[in-house]
Amino acid sequence: MASESLNAKQARNRLTKGKRQQHQQIKNRSSVSDGDGEDSFIFEANEAWKDFHGSLLQFYENGDLCDVTLKVRLPLLPVDFLMGVVAKEQIVKQNLKCRDLLDEARNYHLHLSSRAVPDFEYSIRTTPRKHTAGVLFCVGGRGGSGDPFRSIECYSINKNSWFFGPEMNSRRRHVGVISVEGKVYAVGGHDGNEHLGSMEMFDPLTNKWMMKASMNTKRRGIALASLGGPIYAIGGLDDNTCFNDVERYDIESDQWSTVAPMNTPRGGVGSVALVNHVYAVGGNDGVASLSSVERYDPHLDKWIEVKEMGQRRAGNGVSELHGCLYVVGGFDDNSPLSSVERYDPRSNKWDYVAALTTPRGGVGIATVMGKIFAVGGHNGNAYLNTVEAFDPVLNRWELVGSVSHCRAGAGVAVCACLTSQIRDVGHGSSNVVDCM
Repeated sequence: MASESLNAKQARNRLTKGKRQQHQQIKNRSSVSDGDGEDSFIFEANEAWKDFHGSLLQFYENGDLCDVTLKVRLPLLPVDFLMGVVAKEQIVKQNLKCRDLLDEARNYHLHLSSRAVPDFEYSIRTTPRKHTAGVLFCVGGRGGSGDPFRSIECYSINKNSWFFGPEMNSRRRHVGVISVEGKVYAVGGHDGNEHLGSMEMFDPLTNKWMMKASMNTKRRGIALASLGGPIYAIGGLDDNTCFNDVERYDIESDQWSTVAPMNTPRGGVGSVALVNHVYAVGGNDGVASLSSVERYDPHLDKWIEVKEMGQRRAGNGVSELHGCLYVVGGFDDNSPLSSVERYDPRSNKWDYVAALTTPRGGVGIATVMGKIFAVGGHNGNAYLNTVEAFDPVLNRWELVGSVSHCRAGAGVAVCACLTSQIRDVGHGSSNVVDCM
């Protein structure tokens, strides 16, 4: 190797130094700009790529280009940046192995858009790194004492441990929880005395919960989903009625509005946004648990029925993984379930996958690091504090720890923030509660 050639270690050092400089540039830019979200991310990707480009040239000259490109998770880049910048890079186009990696990234985005991609497989490059995967929040719920919680517990992926974060303003069980744009929203529920229509938002930058506009209808057992920005509050119930009401919250204006109601009332419903639709899965219509599923098209402001599940269930958890909808646990009327079903919108087909290690009604679920986490619930005899995770590659659930409070009816969501941003408040307002 020629003496003037940069070796791999020197190139990595150069890249690290460049990243520090690029981080400061981004920090300076963010202080004078209102840009955020996807535009900010694409800016960061562009700046990082410019800095990385010099090192790529050296790796290319040394014959190590493919080795270093394997370390870059191209599928996780914004598709506009992927096709507009990376795909046009000459040194990538000239390397067959790099072109294979680019094809993998293209197929990943096609697969997520519900287009059929034969023989597509997920890999480590389609999974976020631990420090960018976000923080898993478990919010509210109730335990054996019967009193709803205002406490929240947060999961550190790097440390594989849970800690208490700042408490909500209100106690809330059977609360709807979602994270949008790096903030966590808790909506509705029951505080032990009455049903709630109020909403509060947790901002990791201030470590505080802030009250926001209330829904029009007070209810518990609602589901939340976000599609393109707005938050949808779906179904729910009070002591007299199961609702088919759907409300939409605009974050910028802090206002709720009514959209088309579902075809069926659904209390204890599960929901998730998938591609261009919001799905409402199962629930209870006031008579029995439901196996039916419907989805909302915001452009038509209309709900339509899709293929029903194999099992009736309410109080189930719903999440998205690899372009498919997963429904986990719940109750068939009063019987807690361990069964798990997967819906693929490309084939309009439901399949059973591996069952939970224990039945979980009122379970909270969310997707983290390419796995589905199931938190708490009730197994028919006791409230649970155990947490288990589903690996779709192995088709297996395994126990991965526990939260401090045994709880069911909690809201679970993944927030795009760092664990270090959230103030650890120790053991919360009380010690581990009775699970019975």
